[in-house]
Amino acid sequence: MNKYISLSIFTTFWIVFAIVGWLIALFFEERSLIRCCVLLTAVCCWIAWLITFLMQMNPLIGPRTDQRIILGMVSYWQNSYIHSELDP
Repeated sequence: MNKYISLSIFTTFWIVFAIVGWLIALFFEERSLIRCCVLLTAVCCWIAWLITFLMQMNPLIGPRTDQRIILGMVSYWQNSYIHSELDP
């Protein structure tokens, strides 16, 4: 799934959640308390999802591997650092 599609789907979901909660609060006596709880829930859940989503898009820590595997990848790939220089 494209990152923009998933971002728009989940953002739309939490906006619809907040709007529906706002409208449901009209039927209750404590409207302001229910609105506050619903809007805070929607905003906090959306921010938690957004932070998790953005951390997965560009992770700070990459995969770790053994030095032998790295040497093998560098020696077999044609566009690696070893093959970019001519042999003496």
